[in-house]
Amino acid sequence: MLSTENRYSAQLPFEQLSLLAGMNVLGLTLSLLLTLPSRIFEFTFFGSKATVEFSGAWLFALLLSVLTAAGVESIMRAHPRVHLSATQYTFILWILPCILVAGTALTLPLLRASGLLAFLTIAGAGMLLVLVVLGEYLSVDLQDRAYAFARLGLNLAVYLAAFALFQSIYAFKLRSLLSAPLVGVVAALLTLELLRSGEQDVRRTWLYAAIIGLSMGEILWTINYWSVGALPGALVLLIAFYLLTGFAQQYLLRKLNWHTALEFALVTAFTIFIIARRMF
Repeated sequence: MLSTENRYSAQLPFEQLSLLAGMNVLGLTLSLLLTLPSRIFEFTFFGSKATVEFSGAWLFALLLSVLTAAGVESIMRAHPRVHLSATQYTFILWILPCILVAGTALTLPLLRASGLLAFLTIAGAGMLLVLVVLGEYLSVDLQDRAYAFARLGLNLAVYLAAFALFQSIYAFKLRSLLSAPLVGVVAALLTLELLRSGEQDVRRTWLYAAIIGLSMGEILWTINYWSVGALPGALVLLIAFYLLTGFAQQYLLRKLNWHTALEFALVTAFTIFIIARRMF
């Protein structure tokens, strides 16, 4: 009989993880080798005309995201602490892996000319996907001996993903009517991953994620009136995201006090000082 200490180690889904990673590496390689035709869609949004180009990269990103979500769902449902009715909870576990896969698929066309760098990116994405999904699996059980390490790694991955997505959205200089909802949705989805703790807290997690997403959209609307580049703009958004999610985390953990508020204030002040020195 397995001891309490190593029962989860024996249940780690390495076979399913390797299958999921292999499927995505194959799909990303095909997206690099195949050039699919693009289609441009024109539409009117609140009286403003806009165009969206749906390229082959977007098609691969969508298909691989769906396959990744299905694979992650299968892996997480095999965890002994996940109930079959926990659909709202397991959906949260799809977010980071799908963002990783979709982001890689959309980046690869920019690296097609570099050859070796593109294939190294695919290999790196496959390994990072395994680590992220493994971290998701280990963080399902709050009592797991690897929970703290897995949670730390996932938090770092979320903030890096947030920075990359904020910078990408801000760099396009879209109208606030389009960019604010995009940032709000991205922030809300990533907040779900940061704030999740267990199946019993899912509804409260969704509520806080919606509030933070709405707040981030409003912050972007304000930032769009500034004449700043993509990097400073993304850093300001990241600071706001860090503050909002940090306060929410501490409140949910019942650890929000003046010591915590001072820590967040000092980190924010230091970061703003660095940004201001780069801008002026």
